[in-house]
Amino acid sequence: MCGIAAFFKRDNAAFSVVESLFAEQHRGQDSAGLVSTDGTRLYSHFGLGLVKDTFKEEILQNLKGERAIGHVRYPTQGRVSLSNCQPHIFSFNGEDIFAVASNGDLTNLPELSEEILQEGLKLEGENDAEVIAKFLGLYTTKKKFSIVDAIYLFMEKAMGAYSAVLLTKNELFAFRDPWAFRPMCYGMKENFVSIASESVALDILRIPYYGEIEAGTIYRWNDSGLKIFERKTVKPIKHCIFEHIYFSRPDSIVFNEKVFEVRKKIGCFLAEKDKVVADCVIAVPDSSNYIGLGYAEKRGIPFVLGLVRNHYVGRTFIAPDQITRDEGVRFKFNPLPSFFVGKKIILVDDSIVRGTTIKKLIRMLKENGATEIHLRIGSPPIRHSCFYGVDTPNKEKLIASKMEVEEIRQFIGADTLNYLSIEDLRKCVSTPEDYCYACFNGDYPAGEKKHPSLVS
Repeated sequence: MCGIAAFFKRDNAAFSVVESLFAEQHRGQDSAGLVSTDGTRLYSHFGLGLVKDTFKEEILQNLKGERAIGHVRYPTQGRVSLSNCQPHIFSFNGEDIFAVASNGDLTNLPELSEEILQEGLKLEGENDAEVIAKFLGLYTTKKKFSIVDAIYLFMEKAMGAYSAVLLTKNELFAFRDPWAFRPMCYGMKENFVSIASESVALDILRIPYYGEIEAGTIYRWNDSGLKIFERKTVKPIKHCIFEHIYFSRPDSIVFNEKVFEVRKKIGCFLAEKDKVVADCVIAVPDSSNYIGLGYAEKRGIPFVLGLVRNHYVGRTFIAPDQITRDEGVRFKFNPLPSFFVGKKIILVDDSIVRGTTIKKLIRMLKENGATEIHLRIGSPPIRHSCFYGVDTPNKEKLIASKMEVEEIRQFIGADTLNYLSIEDLRKCVSTPEDYCYACFNGDYPAGEKKHPSLVS
């Protein structure tokens, strides 16, 4: 899961890209990068850490031009390093040709990498976007394909998730895998266009939302305007349902659904048959807030913001290691003073991945006086790894893959534990057949990840 942003024909485009990346910071906090062009050359800057720390005004002044693409990274493939920062620039004969930024994971990365290496190109990092850039560069330079034909060939060969933008000196391309796993939308205002992973990146600049980049299609903007190249590789649409449960901001439109409405429906279905007696409903902020609100409204139990989140601490689920996640619990959440003493609490969270975070949180609430904690989870048990852009590479790390619900309840210390069923989750979206539920049921629409060995 990463965030991308792009602008075409916008004065000082780099400034607008950075503002969009601010709105998408929740999608990745390990690195940020930006490439711009004024039609004569590509300008770039990359940094480890947050957008606000990477892009100062003096840096943005040097990122010239009306066209720019940017990226915030959450690593699912490859270490946290400058060599893995995006966008990736493809150069040929000493000249920068184009830059690529992508959100997703390729499940046949080793095969694509091997093809690139056999042609004599080198891979500097270990992530998917570099492979996309080098693959397209190989076919557009050595094999003389057009960019559009190279992208079509890539779509035929690639498996897995990619929502990508490509910037040349004069054109902007946007393309998306045929399954449309990861979100990607665009908006237009006056004479410029904006592309983003989530609609909030358009909202921050008051850009009207036009819709999604369609699955398997190629969008190209140049001085003649927009041209859409229809998809040739057709697969069943399989959006990531976890975007609605956890990843996306509640004020986004994702897969043509309002995220906050989906989350409130999740809460309502979670509450539908629940009879447990409690004093109030508490959500684990922030992704669970609307799930908790929907639950509380359905049952008529007071909804209280009993946990205060420190927003200067990153998202613990997408933290790169367990030590960081464990430390993040203490620094991230603080209970209201004396509020929990003597109370029976319904605690609502979006999911349980490894189980260690919620275990520490339940212990904290009981140490603060809660007499009962009834945990309600707004997703089914996560029993399988995701290979399309989520950091669950090892199934053995998923608590639901090795424990039944009652065992999980005992491990985390909750008094009761209920999950949402897949059947009820499907009722929360308009087109349930258009979603991937592989992390719950193991049905992978685009193959499982093969662990790559990228040796250049």
